[in-house]
Amino acid sequence: MHKQIITNEKKLTRSIKLKNTFFSIIALVWITSITSFIYKTKTSPFLVLQWSLSQFLPLSIGNPLTKYAWRHWNTTYVAKNEYYDSNLRLECPTLDLTNMSSSSSHDTILEHLDTTHGKDWRDRPLLFRGLWSKSELESSERHLSLSGLLKENLSIPYFIDATAPHALTPDAHGPTSDIVLNMTKGHMHKIGTQFLVQTSPELIREVVPIDLIATLFGDYFQPSHIRGSGPFGMFPGLTTVPVFVANTAAGDDGDGESLPSSCTAMTDGTTTTPQCHPFPRTDLHCEPIGNVAVQLQGKKQWTLVSPKYSLHIQPAASPDGRAFFASYSDSIHHVPRYQITLGPGDALWVPTWWWHRVDYVGDGGVAIGGSVFHFRMFDFFRHNPLFATLVIPALIKEAVGISTQ
Repeated sequence: MHKQIITNEKKLTRSIKLKNTFFSIIALVWITSITSFIYKTKTSPFLVLQWSLSQFLPLSIGNPLTKYAWRHWNTTYVAKNEYYDSNLRLECPTLDLTNMSSSSSHDTILEHLDTTHGKDWRDRPLLFRGLWSKSELESSERHLSLSGLLKENLSIPYFIDATAPHALTPDAHGPTSDIVLNMTKGHMHKIGTQFLVQTSPELIREVVPIDLIATLFGDYFQPSHIRGSGPFGMFPGLTTVPVFVANTAAGDDGDGESLPSSCTAMTDGTTTTPQCHPFPRTDLHCEPIGNVAVQLQGKKQWTLVSPKYSLHIQPAASPDGRAFFASYSDSIHHVPRYQITLGPGDALWVPTWWWHRVDYVGDGGVAIGGSVFHFRMFDFFRHNPLFATLVIPALIKEAVGISTQ
C-alpha cells in the first residue's frame, strides 16, 4: 500500500512537471514572438502586448483595447509615410506559361523562377498565366465547372449575401446545385467550402496540375494529403481545397482597396457623384497557410498586402474562432499592395500570412475557382511570429475538425 502511494505521487509529480514544461515552452515562444515582432515593426511593446491579450478577452472588454491600439498604430504610421495611392501599387512577379515551350520540364520551370525572381520567390506573391489551357478547362468531364456543379447535390454551407461587409462566415446551408442555380439567376450568393473536394479528394486534380505544383511548392498536393493519415485517417490532412463560386458584377471592376464596396466617379459635366456596384467578395484577411489559388471560370480580382503591414490595417482575430485574422480598416490606400486580376486558367501564389481581399468582377456570369491551402511550418512562424503564436488554439480546433467551413 505504501509503495502504491509513492508510485502514484511520482506519477502525479511527473505529470505536473510535464504540464509546467509545456506551458513554459508556450510562454517562451510567445515572448520570443512578441519580441521579434516588436523589433521588426519598431512599435510599442505595451501596445503589442495589450492588443495580443485583447484577442482573448470578451468583446465588451477586448474591443476598446483593440481599437486603442489601432488608433495609435495608424497615427504613427501615417505620420511617417505621407504618400498614398498609386505610388504604393506594386507589380506582381509573373510566370507566363503560355510563352514557355510545351516541352519545358517542371525542373526547367523551377530553375527559371529561381534565376529570374531569386530563390526566395516563394516569400512573395507570384502570378501564373495559363496554368490551365482553354481546352483543358472546357473538358466535358470536369466536375468543377458550371454544368458539373449544377448536377452536384452535396449539401454545403454558403453565404446568402456575399456583398455584405465583413461576410467571412457562411450563414446558410443547402444543396450545391440549388445554390449555383440561384447564382445563374442573379442572386449574390457565394460558396467557399472545402467539403466538395474533401468528399471527393481526386477533384484536386481539377484544381491544379499536381506534378508541376509539387515541383514548385513541395509534396503537399496528392489526394492522400486531403484524406488525412494514420489508422482510419485519424490524423487530419494538412492540405484543404476549398472551392469558391459566386455571381460576378457586370461593369466596374472596382478598386479592391476601399471597403465595403467599390465605387467609380461619375460626372455630368458639373458635379461628380460616386456610383457603387456592390459585388460578392471576400474581405481583407490573412491565414496561416500557403495558397495556390486557381481560376477555373470567370474572373476574380485579388488585392494583397505584406504581413509586415499587419499593424496598420486594423487587424483582429477571427470573429467566429477560426484560424485567421481579419482587417477592419476602411481603406488600404496607405500601404503598399499588389492588385491582380485572374482570368480562366490563371493562378496566384499567396504566401503564408499575406493579407488578401478577393472581388468577384467581370461580365455578370458565375466565377469558379479553387484554392489549395497547405500548411508550411517554417513560413508559419517566420512570416508573422506574433500571429502564429496567437492563432495556435484556433488552429488546433480546425485540425481536429471542430471549426471547419
